[in-house]
Amino acid sequence: MQEAPPTGGGRGAKFWLWIALVALGFLFIAVNFQKVKINFIIGDTEAPLVIALLIAGGIGFVIGLALPRFRGGGRD
Repeated sequence: MQEAPPTGGGRGAKFWLWIALVALGFLFIAVNFQKVKINFIIGDTEAPLVIALLIAGGIGFVIGLALPRFRGGGRD
C-alpha cells in the first residue's frame, strides 16, 4: 500500500484570508463606536454606528437568503 505524500506543514491561503478578514472586522468595529441618530418612520433613536451597521448587514443577509426562494430560483 502506498501512503499519501506528506503535505506542507504550513497553513493554507484560505486560513490566512479568514484571519485577515476577522482582523479587519475587529478593526472596523473598533473605529465605529461614535453615536449616530437613526431615523425610523415612527421615531428616531441614537445608537453606536457599529450597531446600526450590524443590524443593516443582518437584514441584508436575511433578504439575500430569502430572495432566491421568492423568485423561484431555489436550489433543488
